[in-house]
Amino acid sequence: MTREMLQKCTVKQLREKIKELKDSNMISTDMKMSHLKLKGDIVAFLHDQYSTINQNRNSQNHNQNRPAAHNSNISNANNSNHNDHRSTYKAEADNEVHNDNNTDSSRINDNNNNNSPSPRDMIFEHVMKRYPPIRELNTFAQTEKSAEESQNQEPSSSPSQEKLQQQQSQFRSILSYNPHIFKTYTGLGEMDVRQQHHPIMEQLTSSDLDIVTVGTASCVPGVTRGVSCTALRLQWKRRGQDQAQAQGQGPNGQGQKMGKGQAQGQNAYNSGPNTGGIWIFDCGESTQLQIQRTGSIRPGKISKIFITHAHGDHSFGLPGLLCIMGQDRDRDGPPVEIYGPEGLRMWLRTSIRYSVSRIVPPYRVHELMDIPMAPEWRQSRFRNGRYIHELDTRNVGGGNRRGPLAQQWGTQGLAGEDPVSWISRAPMMNLEPSPLFGEIQGGRDIYPIYNHPHCVDGAPIWEVEDEGDVKVHAAPMSHGVPCVGYVVNEESKPGRLQNDLVEPIVKRNLKALEEAGMRIPMKVMATIKDLPDGGSYTFPDGTTVYQKDVVEPPRLGRKVVICGDTADSRAIAGIAQGADVLVHEATNAFLSGIDKDTTKKEVMRDAQIHGHSTPTIAGAFAKQIGAKRLVLNHFSSRYKGDQSLESISIMTRIEQEAIKASGLPQDKVAAAWDFMVLPVPQN
Repeated sequence: MTREMLQKCTVKQLREKIKELKDSNMISTDMKMSHLKLKGDIVAFLHDQYSTINQNRNSQNHNQNRPAAHNSNISNANNSNHNDHRSTYKAEADNEVHNDNNTDSSRINDNNNNNSPSPRDMIFEHVMKRYPPIRELNTFAQTEKSAEESQNQEPSSSPSQEKLQQQQSQFRSILSYNPHIFKTYTGLGEMDVRQQHHPIMEQLTSSDLDIVTVGTASCVPGVTRGVSCTALRLQWKRRGQDQAQAQGQGPNGQGQKMGKGQAQGQNAYNSGPNTGGIWIFDCGESTQLQIQRTGSIRPGKISKIFITHAHGDHSFGLPGLLCIMGQDRDRDGPPVEIYGPEGLRMWLRTSIRYSVSRIVPPYRVHELMDIPMAPEWRQSRFRNGRYIHELDTRNVGGGNRRGPLAQQWGTQGLAGEDPVSWISRAPMMNLEPSPLFGEIQGGRDIYPIYNHPHCVDGAPIWEVEDEGDVKVHAAPMSHGVPCVGYVVNEESKPGRLQNDLVEPIVKRNLKALEEAGMRIPMKVMATIKDLPDGGSYTFPDGTTVYQKDVVEPPRLGRKVVICGDTADSRAIAGIAQGADVLVHEATNAFLSGIDKDTTKKEVMRDAQIHGHSTPTIAGAFAKQIGAKRLVLNHFSSRYKGDQSLESISIMTRIEQEAIKASGLPQDKVAAAWDFMVLPVPQN
């Protein structure tokens, strides 16, 4: 049977032909077929088997000894066919990236009946095209497995055995010159195959601001993913804080309150000296282990920790992280600044005191007070402190009663509403801070601002931190417990002076500037650069230089948005507009062919009921705020984070769903893996 005839068959028909060959004892019944994953591989296998059978028949009929030459032809033809079907998939795989992945089983069957590669084949080919080391490893693994399976089934001199030995020799030769290929399944950080080949990394160079995804899973840590933890590395030379700004108040004179034990006259808005370093967002269980696995994060460089909400996969790792930080930190240095929802201060104090953890570094906790629940969350009728999500109907039953998403944010869920909740009980606990256990005075209570110019639907905003060159704001998320998302906003940088326009004028006036008392005349260029908008400078020869003519426009500061768990991020949209990078959760997704007993609508509904998002929700929000890049995280444990072909193929499909919803190109969207390092380029 020719290869063209085999190519016209469906995968099901091809597997039936393999069964027929086994039933007729043409091939061994013990031969395993697990390595035959792609349709093209099955076609190549059957073509080889039929060719071998025909060869043996010809040899018997004509009594000729031609196996070696014939086998060489078969091997060459098979290799040619293998390359043919791979190259055929390339163009189709590229098109598949932009197609809707919500394809039902009937469409998959239709693709096979139309003699085209299945969606699974196309996504596999797309992944192997994107990550060449995976193709090499996958081919090598298939060759090794085929050789192992055929060792005891065919004589060593059979054509198939000789072909496998030839392929083994070829790939071992390749690997001897490229030993790094083996590391692609286990490499971390820069050694991860995705770090080297993912489209989002293209055209990006090292930057003074980057994001490290320390943990990307939800719920519990696993073998291939740690739970929620994202690091922001600030590596530029930090500017000093304007001490004239804050005298116990924020820049707007509102929203700030003296924390317990805070000294009068202390800056209540800036928590301390500017210490760039590393900022951690969320600290789930086993974060301290994750940080020890990578060289991208040094515990001693962590200066701030931001917690989005109280769930364990975002907070359980905090005491452990502080302990490992205390081993590599000067206890006379500035404290670690910790920010999070109301109740965090007493919870951390209790955890450290109960465990007698004297090794922790000096720290203080700043609490975001009065975080409201979104209007779509209603308290359970059992009044047990649990909130239930109500799906939105903007006009319920056709009447005048409005659905929850059409309502304004209120103040539900605050301390005191539920008398047994932790945030209600924590202020009543009689446990004072102690420097013997790391906690120092100065923690602030940060209250919400409901009349901030960027408030959305009545949701408040917290002005969390202001260090002059970087500001941090927060807004509430739609989740089952009080939760926030953070926005880190870099101040815009002054425009660059166009030296080629100014320098000739300065040199022409050097002598006159010296006679006027200027010891270093070239310093006048700095004076011109620092002119206010509309300012000018007149040289001794009468030449007037205007600031707007010789100084480039200011460089817009970068903005990084890191959302907590959420079913809807609308409340943060006002302060998140134009984000350079949006980090958004995508806990679950609908993948046709894998999720057989559900629909995309049902998966989205289930995610929202539990306070979570899908890639479509994340992508739609990225489009709403005009984000330049989208990083997905907080994946269900069903989505593995390793570098196998199967795992990366699934995550690629998740990316495609977000790409379609966001309208962003494929080099601007990534489903994060642990220890991904993403530079944030300057504008």
